[in-house]
Amino acid sequence: MPYVLLSALFVVLDQLFKAWISGRLGSPGRSMAFLPGLMRLTLVHNYGASWGMLAGKTTLLLIVTALVSLAILTVLLLDKPARPLGRLSLSFILGGAVGNALDRAVQGYVVDMFETEFVSFPVFNVADCCITLGAALLILWVLLDERKEKRRRQEISRERWERSREAARADAALAEKIRRDFDEEHDDLSDR
Repeated sequence: MPYVLLSALFVVLDQLFKAWISGRLGSPGRSMAFLPGLMRLTLVHNYGASWGMLAGKTTLLLIVTALVSLAILTVLLLDKPARPLGRLSLSFILGGAVGNALDRAVQGYVVDMFETEFVSFPVFNVADCCITLGAALLILWVLLDERKEKRRRQEISRERWERSREAARADAALAEKIRRDFDEEHDDLSDR
């Protein structure tokens, strides 16, 4: 549940920043200095997804976002994945997805504002940052989890090998005891 609340916090921060920038700059295309040489705040209304893809497909974007968000919400409410890094990554993605979906549902477009000055890159927003960070954390979690799983499988394999080696030693010891007992019995018979 705390991760769902964290997602809600991301949505609130995203919406507050979008409202502030819209009020401050007023109309699309207007901008102001933010981090000189790195980034400006430029108000953009994005009618599509990333890089303006699927422009005008608001209903499709809302349906896809709703399905993905519902799946992530279900996973978080079930306290899956077990590791905190996995849940944190999903909470970032959920918060970003819902933040942009609210814009699409209410306004028909997403408010973007961060424009990089050092490289040509699409203008983005807080929700996009959450989704990107969440995706990076998700990749990191998968890589780390895969590494742990590989170690776990190796440990299980090592334990099985040790058990089979011990069983083989026990079998060899038992076979040696049976052979000795047999030899002793036959030696006793031959002495008679």
